[in-house]
Amino acid sequence: MSDTENFVMCDIEGNGIYCGAHLDIDRFQRNPNDWYGEGDDMMLIDGESWPPSLHGTGTEDWYHCAYCPYAGIQRPYHGIILYSGSEEWRWKGKNTVYRNHVEDPIRLRTSFRISIEHGHANKLSNDYTSTAYYYVTEPQRGGPTLPPVEARLPLPNEDQYEGGA
Repeated sequence: MSDTENFVMCDIEGNGIYCGAHLDIDRFQRNPNDWYGEGDDMMLIDGESWPPSLHGTGTEDWYHCAYCPYAGIQRPYHGIILYSGSEEWRWKGKNTVYRNHVEDPIRLRTSFRISIEHGHANKLSNDYTSTAYYYVTEPQRGGPTLPPVEARLPLPNEDQYEGGA
């Protein structure tokens, strides 16, 4: 088992502090098991090997909003900025969540990597994007190579988000 199929929110080398991230999730599927929140977060600190010492139980727990939240919520250090769900399809469309480690920063001496599953065991094909916040004294390597601009543009709202199949 590893995190090689996960969405990587931050992968850096250097001496510093990881302060948090915001995560955008665009839901594509509509089925009984489409809850993105079952995707576990995994943090590897200072070159540690698998399994990680910090292995969460679900995406919604990473941003401190457990039990399948169905509304926006903003707190100083965590929350849901954008919630596109509706009563008939709670987790549809675009969702933006955040977690700031202001009170619990993660210190790194050599490296840090945080990744998150695409739903339980990476079984969903959602579109994920994120911005990580960190400080390092001298960056050795920071983040993945960006894809071309066309691949980074937001996806339009599809008919499926308006109640279609």
